[in-house]
Amino acid sequence: MIDTALALLRFSLGLGSVFLLGYLGFALLVPNPRGFRVLESLSYSFGIGAVVLTLWMLLLSWWGHPFSLIPILVPPLAGAFLLVALKMIVRKRAGGPESAPSTIPAPSSAPFQVWDWVFIGLLSAVLLFAYFRAVIYPMWAWDTIATWGCKAKLFYQTGGMDLTCIEAHNYYPNLVPLLLSYLYFCLGEVKDHLAQGLFPFWGALLLGMLYSFLRRMGLNRTRALGVTAFFALNGTVFISHLFIAYADLPLAYFALAAVGLLYLWLMDAAPVGALALAAPFFAGLAWCKYEGPPLAGTILLAAFLTLVWLRPPDWKMRVLKLGIPILGLAAGFLPWRLFAAFRHLEMGADHVRNLYPHQLLESIPYFLRALVDPFFFGLLWPAAVLALIFSGRGLWRSPRLFPALFLGGNLLAVLVAYAVAPTSAAEFDMYVRATIDRLLLHITPVAALLVGDGVKEWGGRPQAGPQRPLEKPLGKAY
Repeated sequence: MIDTALALLRFSLGLGSVFLLGYLGFALLVPNPRGFRVLESLSYSFGIGAVVLTLWMLLLSWWGHPFSLIPILVPPLAGAFLLVALKMIVRKRAGGPESAPSTIPAPSSAPFQVWDWVFIGLLSAVLLFAYFRAVIYPMWAWDTIATWGCKAKLFYQTGGMDLTCIEAHNYYPNLVPLLLSYLYFCLGEVKDHLAQGLFPFWGALLLGMLYSFLRRMGLNRTRALGVTAFFALNGTVFISHLFIAYADLPLAYFALAAVGLLYLWLMDAAPVGALALAAPFFAGLAWCKYEGPPLAGTILLAAFLTLVWLRPPDWKMRVLKLGIPILGLAAGFLPWRLFAAFRHLEMGADHVRNLYPHQLLESIPYFLRALVDPFFFGLLWPAAVLALIFSGRGLWRSPRLFPALFLGGNLLAVLVAYAVAPTSAAEFDMYVRATIDRLLLHITPVAALLVGDGVKEWGGRPQAGPQRPLEKPLGKAY
């Protein structure tokens, strides 16, 4: 009993250190951290901390320094504290304001309604079930054992990133296995059942981020909670990924953050510093999974096309500001690629050497069925399609075009990916069945944003009364 309590304490302190590192990075990226709700700060901080910590571990391995808890934690924390202190000193000497104007929408003064508690109860039940389901069983799913969990144990046992003994998927990015190995160092041993508790926790942060985006988009508390619960409870794919140690849930988290921040920026509803805040999440996309860089590319392309089509004031300057998340993408993509090149690791080029048109045609029925399969995502995708249909001409005259382009581009990219997949005719059916749900999970939280837009329009004005300003004038949220 005492050993279990100590293990939980060490696990909690390990996660808390990631939050602390991430919050320091968050404080560096935005002018006014107090302009965010606590839930927003927590959701952003963990992602930033996970990216910074694991990239630092990559550098340690590159330099040949063996992994242990002190060199993993102390240098990045000390550096982040120093940079935050310097920022505060510079701001004070410059005579600037202590804090920028708040960008938090005015909180609702209404007490919690019955439906608020119903939605909160449903979300809490899902997360509690997922947590106990995760920590009771050891790591068991295929990719966990063969890829992510295997790498994590190897990194912990060897004290570095020695991938010479891994032949399958050794070119995959390593944010997830490095974070798991860090938790093993915090625990002092490999404890799969505790480390797997990271994933329901990550799912809770994704739901918190989705709720926060919906609130900033103008939905009141009840509707935002309702849409969040609608996303979490539709189908089984999201729930099952809360208790398996796959990289797909973290990738969906990073994709939602990147898309949501750019969407708010295009809507002029973003917190000040939104593009700088998006940069580490673009880094997380590239550093989390092999599908991350194409996802990031479609986000940037959709934002560019939206700006060119809508042509808001100073749209050319806004296009140039997209260079900020591009820098974040490079920070997550280049270090691992350079590390792999110096270590002579195979980078999976065989996935794009050929085109098999018949596979494209064969994948379409599976693809369409997955979008409406109640076992996968329930009614979420049909609801997102209805939201787009009822947008009418407003789709082409508003920033809603951005998530629509992103989703459409990625749905097409899924089909193209199957057309170039190097599988045999006998294996193709099994390959599609084994991957389609995960590929759709990466972008499904963004579909929930479109559902939220539809709920906002169908329900009229979301809330009455004055609100605090959401944003500075157009083009200033960078």
